[in-house]
Amino acid sequence: MKNFLTVLTAIALFGLVACEGPAGPAGKDGSTGAAGQNAGFVYFEGFKADLKCAQCHAPNDVDTTFRVITKEIQYETSGHKELGNYDRNTTTCAGCHTNEGFFERTQRGVANETFTINAASGPMVNQNYPSSSPVGCFTCHAPHIRGNFTFRDTVGQVKIFSLVKENTTKAFTGNTSAQLCVKCHQPRMTSQFLIGTTNLSWQPSNVVGTDTAKIYTSRWNNHVSGEGIQTMLGFGGVEFTGNTYTNSYHSTALQNKTLACADCHMATPIGNKGGGHTFKVGYIPEGSTTTSYNFAGCNTTACHGTSGVIAATSVKWIGVRSEMIAKVSQLAKLMLDSTVVGKWTVKKAGKFNPWVTFTTNASGDTVWAANANTGANALQITPAYKAGALWNLQMAMYEASHGIHNTAYTRSLLDASIAELKKP
Repeated sequence: MKNFLTVLTAIALFGLVACEGPAGPAGKDGSTGAAGQNAGFVYFEGFKADLKCAQCHAPNDVDTTFRVITKEIQYETSGHKELGNYDRNTTTCAGCHTNEGFFERTQRGVANETFTINAASGPMVNQNYPSSSPVGCFTCHAPHIRGNFTFRDTVGQVKIFSLVKENTTKAFTGNTSAQLCVKCHQPRMTSQFLIGTTNLSWQPSNVVGTDTAKIYTSRWNNHVSGEGIQTMLGFGGVEFTGNTYTNSYHSTALQNKTLACADCHMATPIGNKGGGHTFKVGYIPEGSTTTSYNFAGCNTTACHGTSGVIAATSVKWIGVRSEMIAKVSQLAKLMLDSTVVGKWTVKKAGKFNPWVTFTTNASGDTVWAANANTGANALQITPAYKAGALWNLQMAMYEASHGIHNTAYTRSLLDASIAELKKP
């Protein structure tokens, strides 16, 4: 009896293995299937037909092909990751602050974006992304569909806008990595510095006139990520008549494609501290509290490593930044001096209002802020073009390199602004 039961069990199991029942209904394919929209951002573009995971994700935890893990670790300490603010996921912000928003822009075509004074425009998207993800690998790369880590959407011009009335939009066609960077590191027209229905702040102008500048917002400046590319290109500031405005070679090299953002910001990495996908030139080494600088991308044969060209050193770097910071401070102090700017300020109730406010940050540095007399208590300056000094102050202050990107232009703007406020 025992042997008989064993045979029956074997026959039953064989039947289960050998016989195949009718096929079930087909699963979903395409955009709504397992690798479609609902599976997450990484699947949006699909996968290259012959792609194998191990081509990039090497086995045995040894990542030696594209160093994906290494780059991820570097990126974790970058400003893009630490300061990405991907909660800014509405139509006016998501295009740069979120993965999904940037993807939408690249699909639509960044070169088609336009800017309109007093209307939300520029690097915008058509929808909010409430379930957004932070800017990361797939923002700049599309490895699964391409099978490589080439940059995403570097074709076509990027239009760099200026809020100064007499300026025209510049079409930037630099090196491919710079093309990618400036898609977000550019001005925008989405904050309330000029937009409004009743209280429109005065638009910066180079023209000498007798009109009055009324400034209703403390954010009377470019979007702070846009200061860098404008400074690099040598425009975007208010250029007072009678002064000479020049550019450093960085500006020329960027536009003739011999220099790109990555050359300096993504130079040979130093662990996860500087260079590489940290994007940092300045960094604090392990066990130190003093900032060091990664000049591997600067001191090359084509740039600061050539004979007769001053090498990039900490002394040179700090010297330029210190000079520009001192000029910013000098200009800001003039704007607090009633004997200087009081000559052109429209007083309120007989009282003088300073053009700037200031605070002290955690490091003890003086931080100059924009006009605090906003709303109904707008800052009013006559003649209006004098307000250009306030615009230039903020352009130099928010341009994070403090003159390194384009020393000559930054110095020109600050020197001319200081001279203008010292006039009788």
